[in-house]
Amino acid sequence: MKEIEFHIVWRKPKHPVIVVSDGRLYSAFNIKQLAKICISSVPIENKSYVQVIDSTGSEFWNSPKNHVLSPGFLHKKWTKKRIVEAFNNSQNSKDSLQKYSMKSLSSKRLEKIIRDICELLRS
Repeated sequence: MKEIEFHIVWRKPKHPVIVVSDGRLYSAFNIKQLAKICISSVPIENKSYVQVIDSTGSEFWNSPKNHVLSPGFLHKKWTKKRIVEAFNNSQNSKDSLQKYSMKSLSSKRLEKIIRDICELLRS
């Protein structure tokens, strides 16, 4: 089997991360998991890259053609609400019949929300 190189440009994402693929979300808790998921992920419609959201809410882009992960340039930070909505509207949420509560988002740290969602995606 041919080994594929996976490159990170400028800076690494802080783990855990959420990978936004076509119709599904995935979680990765280390760089090996992230590389494996990014290589097999499909970009969402009308985009040429796969979005990766790190534990600080920063967006990274993975180019499936080049196997390169770099910081995003359009939406630098995702809000708590956007992250929760992405999970609640995902196929993962529908399949598991789980929703992340939109209540009291202001009192929760962004890192905690991302970690909670990553744990839900892992199960």
